[in-house]
Amino acid sequence: MILRRVARPLLAAVFVADGLRALRRPVAEIENLPGADEQLESLATKVPYVPADAALLVRGIGVVKIGAGVLLGLGVAPRVAATVLAVLQVPTMVANHPVWAVPADQRKEHLAGLLQDGAVLGGLLLAASDTEGKPSIAWRVNAASTRGAKATKKATRKAGSKAKRTVEHKVGEVERSVSRAESKVEKELRKRARALEKSVDAATSQVAAGVEGTVHKVRKDVRAAVGS
Repeated sequence: MILRRVARPLLAAVFVADGLRALRRPVAEIENLPGADEQLESLATKVPYVPADAALLVRGIGVVKIGAGVLLGLGVAPRVAATVLAVLQVPTMVANHPVWAVPADQRKEHLAGLLQDGAVLGGLLLAASDTEGKPSIAWRVNAASTRGAKATKKATRKAGSKAKRTVEHKVGEVERSVSRAESKVEKELRKRARALEKSVDAATSQVAAGVEGTVHKVRKDVRAAVGS
């Protein structure tokens, strides 16, 4: 924590000073960019809201550097501020140290300056990626995705278990309904069988009584015939 409070203001001071210099002496900054006026006029005709005045553009960039530098130094949205400064640092490095376009006797000096600005860019990239011990956005997105996948899997498993219980419940109800129907049919068959048995018994009794009466009459007739 203490290291960040010291390192951020030191890194931000470079850009605050650079921004103030651009505000006060924009012409001096433009002199380091040969042909900047022509390129800026061409860019202004193609891209809206880009001023054709090079001095105005340099002052605008200076204001942005000052604002982002102050935010970085105070630790207010430091990652955003460092990212903005890193984006501005790349064209500044290329413009201030054109190693490939300078004479050989000046190349060593510009190369050293390019490496120094590159070191500042590295510091900005570290500041832009510093989460202060908190999970990064990528980690949080991945964790949220993992939690979502687990929740979906759990919900699917829970829904499957619920569906299985529902099916088992319905099957149980059908089985109980079939059992009740079988019991009812069985009772009805037994009832009808008993009624049929009673009918058969009654008919048998009637037949037996009729046969007995006929036999008694025949015996009676035979005795009467023998007696005469």
